[in-house]
Amino acid sequence: MRKGESPKERGEQTRARIADAVIDLMSEGQQPPTAKEVASRAGVSVRLVFHHFEDMEALHRKVARTQFDRHWRGLGPVPDDLPIAQRIDLTVQQRAKLFTAITPVRRNAMAIAAGREDVARGVDYTNSLLRSWLEETFAEELGAAGRGRRELLAAIEAAASWETWERLRDTQHLSGAAARRVVARTLHALLYA
Repeated sequence: MRKGESPKERGEQTRARIADAVIDLMSEGQQPPTAKEVASRAGVSVRLVFHHFEDMEALHRKVARTQFDRHWRGLGPVPDDLPIAQRIDLTVQQRAKLFTAITPVRRNAMAIAAGREDVARGVDYTNSLLRSWLEETFAEELGAAGRGRRELLAAIEAAASWETWERLRDTQHLSGAAARRVVARTLHALLYA
């Protein structure tokens, strides 16, 4: 223990180190890492992992909070008073940066979400957050769509989603720049129609 460090502070540092170990393992493609693998990476015993987290669900909640704090906290909707071309470009830039940062962990989350309610809730929360940002950023265009608002929102949400980004980057093997151009082109086609 460092001088002046309380047991609570030391415990929080250990919890953070354990969560970082999970993120690191997931980033390397480990699906999902076992408690033994997490403990080894964090430099602690398996017993200590479960001393700090009552179960893997509690650990996944900590990982989700860590990911949110690292990659989502400073983000929000692009201001709706900018010209539409600028709103589209800024939305694409923001999402490309975010999706590039979260993809390794997001892939794991998607793989285990079907069997883990806590993980599925986290994915749903981030999806609804991304949707709400689109609603704010493109409020004028969505309002002008009248009865077609719901379908337009669904279309721009699909175009600007992590799943689309993943398909463009991983399945179609586009560069980051090419994927950004494809998403921007799609949003332009939808919003200028």
